[in-house]
Amino acid sequence: MFAIYLIFTIAFLWFCLAGATLAIHRWCPHFLLAKSVSVVFFVLSLFFVEHFVGLGALNWGLPLFMAIAAWFFWKKIEIVKSREFIVAEIIFLAAFIYAFLWRFTFPSITPSSERMTDLFFITNYMQGATLPAVDNWNPPHLFDYYYAFQHYGAALLGRILNLSPGASYNYGFGLLGALPITLVVFVGQRMFAGLGFKYYQKIGLAALLTCAVAFGGNGLSPLLRLVYDSPNYSTFVKAGMNENAKAQAIQRFHSAQANQSRDLIIGAARFIGSDRDKDMKDRTISNKALASAFFPDTKPVIQGKKMVLPSENLGYQYFLGDYHPTLGGFFLLALALALLFSLQPIGGVRESEAWSKRAQAGLTLCVPLMLITNTWTMPLLVVLIAAWMAYRLLSKLPIYWAWLIGGGVAGSFLIYPFMAGFLTSTLPTPVVSVSDEMRTPWPRFLALQWPVILLIAFGFWEGRARKIAWMFSALWLVLLAASELIYIDDPTAAHFSRTNTVMKWWGWIQMGAFVSLGALLMSSSTKWLRYITLMVLFVITATAGFELQRYWRHSGKFYAGDLDGHHWYTNNATNRQMFEYLEAAEYGIVLEPVLDNAYSNTSIYGIFNGKPVLLGWPSHLRTWHGNVPRTWILKEQIDRFYKGEKEDALAWLKSHDVEYVVFSPRSDNAKFDVINDQIKEGFAWHEFEHSRQRHTGIWVKVD
Repeated sequence: MFAIYLIFTIAFLWFCLAGATLAIHRWCPHFLLAKSVSVVFFVLSLFFVEHFVGLGALNWGLPLFMAIAAWFFWKKIEIVKSREFIVAEIIFLAAFIYAFLWRFTFPSITPSSERMTDLFFITNYMQGATLPAVDNWNPPHLFDYYYAFQHYGAALLGRILNLSPGASYNYGFGLLGALPITLVVFVGQRMFAGLGFKYYQKIGLAALLTCAVAFGGNGLSPLLRLVYDSPNYSTFVKAGMNENAKAQAIQRFHSAQANQSRDLIIGAARFIGSDRDKDMKDRTISNKALASAFFPDTKPVIQGKKMVLPSENLGYQYFLGDYHPTLGGFFLLALALALLFSLQPIGGVRESEAWSKRAQAGLTLCVPLMLITNTWTMPLLVVLIAAWMAYRLLSKLPIYWAWLIGGGVAGSFLIYPFMAGFLTSTLPTPVVSVSDEMRTPWPRFLALQWPVILLIAFGFWEGRARKIAWMFSALWLVLLAASELIYIDDPTAAHFSRTNTVMKWWGWIQMGAFVSLGALLMSSSTKWLRYITLMVLFVITATAGFELQRYWRHSGKFYAGDLDGHHWYTNNATNRQMFEYLEAAEYGIVLEPVLDNAYSNTSIYGIFNGKPVLLGWPSHLRTWHGNVPRTWILKEQIDRFYKGEKEDALAWLKSHDVEYVVFSPRSDNAKFDVINDQIKEGFAWHEFEHSRQRHTGIWVKVD
């Protein structure tokens, strides 16, 4: 039954998106572009509307949207039958399957990374209240301080399909993860269409370009593969083992394979200056000369610790599984590049003036959209657009100023209601220069960035034939240099000072260089440029792809298909029943013990069931708000409550409008009777633990 439900859910989602593609095809003639543009306009329009009136539950919208999509299918049946439309939809479905497969196989939303944070962002929008919604980690305050537009989109999807918060997260990841892949394919189709290659060769080039971006490899991917040995089967499985011992040995071998691939995938993203060195220390080094050349020991530089300088690109996001703003930033970069390349002439034929105007408007619309999706990369997008404008002016190509400015103005107008609160709630983040002790060790910088540097160099050569290659090479070179000269001074400090900046910038620059220069160089008229570029991207793609498939193949898929994301916790019958109770219960604030300041199970009962919790992760609230003395006072009060030391416990709960009090397995069972005596006049106890040895359950407020 679940398989049928899953197939129908994906089919309904695809049908509505295909209908939206047909609806705007008149104004956007490229199907793959039209799909992304339709999603952007639909979500942005409702985001604007819901700042004036909340639309509540939208599950009634599914049959309506399907009926509208069916009308467009019927009205444009000749387009539906066309080869271009069918190919575009097959590409989208393939991209969706790839992105969604990662979440289907590993659907757990655990507190070990930012997944729980992203789920919290989504739940803020699930009620369909007038925006800004209540902050579900800090009620009754409002959620107006974070750039969470993509999380609104996931919640909107969940409201239409009537999904749980966790399922909204996982389906939303599949959709948002698929769209940039389709846009990279579009760029490849566009640039390889005019070549004198055979059809299958063009498909191969477009596939290589797409996989180079989707698999998440970088300069470290092949180097790490050369440096470290893989686990040897014969080391684990010995001759003469009995069947039971052999089965256990094979299981250990699979685990070792998955663990090494995991280390190499994460290592390629986070090797520079971090403690990833320690995680790799037990690996067997097969090439000591290469290891010492590119991974030399670096001295601690800030307060006795190395700078933490990660680089997370688009492909890494599928493996990581965080529905974080970084993913939306990559989507908008791909959208901007697709719009730019849609204006490139094919076979000497330029696009129509009408599409050129709309494409330029769409380009500047991406800027305000980036501001509310991933603010970190908005300045980079502005530089990208400015560089393109300079190229158009110097090349005497038309810029339709009214449309270019109008797109940005229209986007700013649509996000204005959000910005009214957002700008007053953000922390100051000045741009400061990188000091000498903060700089990236050059061998490791070179190990990470050598593919980007090579593409930039090749792009300058290609610029002799196509000046746009000069523009892209100069752009990515300037941005790469800027990443070593300046950074955004956010609340993190010491050896983490540059972490957020380079984590957001380096991967964005790499994707931009791979898509733009990769497409230009592989379509170059200079044969040696084509071959070398193809070789560079193939090496990156093959090594990264090998680790991804090895990790996926050997890893345990214990919770595959449990798209609500909490089966890792609710596989326990007691926890499952408590979740089911809170899911069905009326909306209200949940009190849970604060187990740790961050990355803990705190808020798990409320957030997975769409309910606000009295206090979420205190350290993250400090990161988002700066100095928050009330948060720490509230944390202390919650700690005292669960210790049975809060004399005015009942009045305190009522003053905070708490409806549900969770007494979980992590709570101190010895304090149960004390707490129950303090609040029993206002809260009824619901026991969920069958064992008489301890209490596990929920106090529910009584009228």
